[in-house]
Amino acid sequence: MVDKIKTEQLLNMVKEDTVPALGCTEPVAVAYATSVAKKYLEGTVEKVRIYVSKNIYKNGKSVTIPNTKEWGLDLAAALGIIGGKSEEGLMVLKNINKNHIEEAHKILKEGKIKVEIKNPSPDIYVKAVLEDKVDIVEVVIINGHSNISSIKVNEKSIFKDKDAATNSNSVEFLKGLTFKEIREICEEIDIDDLIFIKDGITINKEAALRGIESSKGLGLGGALIKLKEKGKIPNDAPTKARIYTAAGADYRMGGGSCPIMTSAGSGNQGIGVILPISIVAEEHNISEERLLRAIFFGHVINKYVKIYTGKLSAMCGCAIGAGVGVSTAIAWMLDGNDEQISGAAQNILSNLTGMICDGAKATCALKLATSAEEAVLSAYLALENIIVEPKVGIVGSNIEETIKNLGNLSRNGFVKVDQVIIDIIN
Repeated sequence: MVDKIKTEQLLNMVKEDTVPALGCTEPVAVAYATSVAKKYLEGTVEKVRIYVSKNIYKNGKSVTIPNTKEWGLDLAAALGIIGGKSEEGLMVLKNINKNHIEEAHKILKEGKIKVEIKNPSPDIYVKAVLEDKVDIVEVVIINGHSNISSIKVNEKSIFKDKDAATNSNSVEFLKGLTFKEIREICEEIDIDDLIFIKDGITINKEAALRGIESSKGLGLGGALIKLKEKGKIPNDAPTKARIYTAAGADYRMGGGSCPIMTSAGSGNQGIGVILPISIVAEEHNISEERLLRAIFFGHVINKYVKIYTGKLSAMCGCAIGAGVGVSTAIAWMLDGNDEQISGAAQNILSNLTGMICDGAKATCALKLATSAEEAVLSAYLALENIIVEPKVGIVGSNIEETIKNLGNLSRNGFVKVDQVIIDIIN
């Protein structure tokens, strides 16, 4: 029997980071911060200063904002002020329309909004400072795209996050688990506690279908469908995972209005975890209960990896986080043993570690598609007992050690990559 307290803690961690979001979560986080700040001002906003981490800046610079055909953290900030609904969390821009966009451009033209990079700062960091003629409001978001750390009005604190210590304890708790312990929890958790996962399957599939039908983003999903119909690519589960994951990213990165269920706080990773596992389940006629447990497993492993690498990093989280979760979950779902389950994760990390994140944009669909297909293949190979040798390259003696090595590489080896990328894209 697994520990009930550990099970409850793991469930809560996943639920906190598995929520609907509309659009790329970096500009959305900025819009959310300004929408919250605006509630505390009675007059017209006269000045807006936005301070963000390198990762927020990089991911928010070129990605299309939902319900628009435009991009920019300054525009996101303006839209949050004008039409943002803070009570909607990461769906803050769900009601944005043409009038809001026109009004936002007036604010930008007046030069009221300035965006700066704050260095050093946590991976996820947004500070919005709004002023009218009387008051100044400051809202700070740290460590989660909708996680408000503090609110100040005229330098007086009116809110401070009291859960910081709890969050730190949760991190250490997850770090202390092995893949085997996580697997046992996923197998024994009450299935009624996992019903929320069904919503993620539904909405992420809907986003993929819209991506195929529309011309948003890169249009990769639709193009791959055409290649399949022409017989240039196969019609197997790995290829289907590539197609539908790409299509979901097309729609999201292209500013589509369909929400996405996140994983570890990321919409792209939500697409990258949920869709490949669902597609393989359909291919192998897996029961709904086993599918839900597998996706839960995938969410947990994605979160596990991100604890070491950071929620945002210079390496593509869809490859080194979501991809690892998918390979692990599929190996388990198809009756793999513990060696094969961890071996699937070792396989994909041997393959895709080092794929850079050069910002959120339409071409994320390419990286998501690659990660999805390779994750499925990594699991299939592990189930045939094709598993990389331990202690070769970044691969450690076990999967837990490999992920620690990955974190070391991300935090220390790639420490200058974000700045170089920002220099390139500016």
